[in-house]
Amino acid sequence: MAKLLSNARVGVRVYLDEANQADFLDSEVDRAINFAYHDLVSEVMEVYQEYYLTTTPTYLSTVANQQEYTMDTSLLKIERVEINYKPSDANSVAYRAIPIKMNQIVDRVGNTSSPAGIYNPGYYIIGSQASQKIGFIPIPTEAGTNNISIWGIQAPSDLSASTDPILIPYPDRFAHLIEQKAAADLLRKGQQEEATAARYITEYMSEVLRMKTFLVERQSDGVNMIQDAEQDNVGFDVPLY
Repeated sequence: MAKLLSNARVGVRVYLDEANQADFLDSEVDRAINFAYHDLVSEVMEVYQEYYLTTTPTYLSTVANQQEYTMDTSLLKIERVEINYKPSDANSVAYRAIPIKMNQIVDRVGNTSSPAGIYNPGYYIIGSQASQKIGFIPIPTEAGTNNISIWGIQAPSDLSASTDPILIPYPDRFAHLIEQKAAADLLRKGQQEEATAARYITEYMSEVLRMKTFLVERQSDGVNMIQDAEQDNVGFDVPLY
């Protein structure tokens, strides 16, 4: 069963023993809930980031002879990139672009031309998340529409409406952790209940570890292993385009 912001509000006020706003305003409760929500999301991502993997990619359109394109700022991590270098050809398909580091590019970055036929598609990321750009090697020579597809790990937005769902795995079991941490942060207001707040935080941290252990054991039916998928060598002999 989904858990909503309205459920978290009620739960926090149960911890605070304050059914209606008095010492703690509704706006303060929502603020604390969102801080706790994002803290728990970050804990989930450490062991189960695929839960926040986009199901529909972000689409970008190539501009002829333009190497770099503005990224979706909500993506915390890119998981897969595909690009079609010949969108004018009805028989052309997109291929996976391999992640590369900017210093692996033997030519210049921000270029308007590229050596022909020596690389498979590669991409690099440059800039901070708020203004991040993705660049491609070789540089696209044709304009296209939605011929770049990007999948990634996407951070959930703040909860604002009462019906906004709490996006964590198994919310019936773990949504109360958001309530507990939010209540702890609120009880520190004016040093009202420092001892109680400290106990709630200790319990929260212990329960987070239990949650992470639970998620590690259930996110995959295979064994844990180290997998090399970096594929840093971009000097391939056979181009895909």
